[in-house]
Amino acid sequence: MSRAYGVVVDILVGKFQFTEDELSPDATLEDVDLDSLGRVEFALTLKDRTGVPFSDEQVTLDTTLGRIAAVIEEAWEAGAAVAHR
Repeated sequence: MSRAYGVVVDILVGKFQFTEDELSPDATLEDVDLDSLGRVEFALTLKDRTGVPFSDEQVTLDTTLGRIAAVIEEAWEAGAAVAHR
């Protein structure tokens, strides 16, 4: 598991009360039942934790948790955001 994927899971478990068994890199935000308000809150929490801003287009029902983690990793590698605190 990548460091960024670990952050994604930590947020979903800690803030949204999912269990790790419910989550996988291939799971979409629709699969984990994040409604529109939940997706906004998730995106804001991701930015707070990773320094990577997410637009509405990046956090859609079809977006996988693995893709979110990949975007974070890419930003960290490019030095565009602060690493996980």
